[in-house]
Amino acid sequence: MSTTATRPPARGTARTGPSTLNRTLRLARTEFTLFVRYKTALMYLIMPAILFMPLWSTPSAPVFGDFTTHDLSLASAVIGIGLMLGIGHPSNVFAARRESLVLKRLRVSGVPQTAIFGSVTVVVVVFSVALTAVILGAVAALGGKLPADPVMLAVAVLLSSVAMTLVGLLITPLVRSAESAQMFSVVPMMALLLTGGIFLPLDLLPEPVRMVVQFLPVAPAAEMAQAAYTGYDVFGGYEGAEALGTAALWVGALPAIGVMAAWIVVLSLLVRRYFKWDPRQP
Repeated sequence: MSTTATRPPARGTARTGPSTLNRTLRLARTEFTLFVRYKTALMYLIMPAILFMPLWSTPSAPVFGDFTTHDLSLASAVIGIGLMLGIGHPSNVFAARRESLVLKRLRVSGVPQTAIFGSVTVVVVVFSVALTAVILGAVAALGGKLPADPVMLAVAVLLSSVAMTLVGLLITPLVRSAESAQMFSVVPMMALLLTGGIFLPLDLLPEPVRMVVQFLPVAPAAEMAQAAYTGYDVFGGYEGAEALGTAALWVGALPAIGVMAAWIVVLSLLVRRYFKWDPRQP
């Protein structure tokens, strides 16, 4: 018989559970599997492709350098991927999970809110960045241009995807079912598409309106995407836009990044305060 015995844990010590990051990544893997199996989620991947179709049928005109209105519309339209996916998918699935008491069981089991919300955010960001890469890769294969600053473009897609996921989560306290979430989500989705410089260039808006929408959570990301794609400083408008180096372009993008970061903080606090976990919760 072995003389070595298994010693019990020392008194006063407790086993530590998995960290919030580990729980977030584990839930994100589950979210990814459910997303692939969920037919409605695939619809939100197809919708951005429909968004790109009208861009090719509209007249194109030179704007600055070698870039045309088609190029700028394409660059800003990639922000619409995370917008549609971020607002549509979380509002739908979280409303359904609340009805089936899945969210309540998660909270009772001790899963932190950060992990629950973070997991769906990770999935939205991954699919948004991946679909952006596929679309821009296809454009380049057809003779189009590659982004001048791919990192800035990825950051723009990431920030907008996170903000739009939080908007989607804020919809769930306002609806009773997944079906009503699908219908209600169209309202903020279309409003942000129309005011974010995606369907309508911001330069066509009256100056007072332009100043206001630049503080909404989509227009700054759309301008970042256009700057990243062209390498031009478009943050003050197309007129007089100049080609800049990487460092100068990032300096010009700092206000847009600040606006997006502020929205993410505010939306995170609102989600934490008003999100409903129980369908019977008033």
